[in-house]
Order: sequence, then structure tokens, then C-alpha cells
Amino acid sequence: MGLTEKEAVDISVELWTWLAKTGNEDKEDWKGWKKYGEMSLDCPLCEYSFSCLDCPYSKKFAGCMVPNSPFERWVHSSSVTGRKRYAKLFLEQLKEMLK
Repeated sequence: MGLTEKEAVDISVELWTWLAKTGNEDKEDWKGWKKYGEMSLDCPLCEYSFSCLDCPYSKKFAGCMVPNSPFERWVHSSSVTGRKRYAKLFLEQLKEMLK
């Protein structure tokens, strides 16, 4: 798709704002994909970087797949309340990247 780093973070903020609001467990359900199109792993940051080593989130926060990261907690949460909480934590980190 050819995103810039800023575009990838901005779209991620949109996606994770929706996830934090809804507690949805599947990023594929986000209506924003109609606007932006399909992306690698349903993640604008993955679409931008193609590897965890080059991912701007990984460079700042050691990666989304590390144990106890907000993303990992969101993935493994079995409740809407938990998913909302962890999505908000992940969203806060994404917003930090915009500063």
C-alpha cells in the first residue's frame, strides 16, 4: 500500500480507538478497512514496515508480541472489558509515537 510512518501510526490510532471503544476481539471487523484497504496482519504498522525489526512501535516499545505488552494482553483477553482496557493502553502508546 505504500504508507508513510505517520500514516501508519495515524491509521493505527483510528483502529485502536475503535477497539478501545467497542472491545471487539477482531480487527477485521473495523469499518475503516473499506477506506484504507486490506493490510498485512490487519495492521497499518505491519503494512508499513514488513518486519518487526523495522516497525516504529517495536523500536519504541520493544514490540507488540512481547509478553505482557498491551497488544498481547488484548489478544489473550477473554472479556470485552479486558479488551477495552488493553486496547486503551495500546492506544496510549500509539499516541505517544505521534509526539
